[in-house]
Amino acid sequence: MYKLMAHINKEFDGQWIFMINCQKDDNGKIIGGEVVLNSESRDKVIREMAQYMHEDSETYIRYIGDIPEGISVIL
Repeated sequence: MYKLMAHINKEFDGQWIFMINCQKDDNGKIIGGEVVLNSESRDKVIREMAQYMHEDSETYIRYIGDIPEGISVIL
């Protein structure tokens, strides 16, 4: 089910998400998509996202919320 990022940010706070069918605005910012995986465990989401590799759509993985202490992020 397609959701806007504002809704996703509230619903999945503190979790890793993987989205398919993402849409971007004119500046390239993700504005919404379909959340197909979510978990507090990044490793679980990464393991399970392999089943969506056949998807012919824009995909996106990210952590929703404040980055937990002790976690490093590469941009």
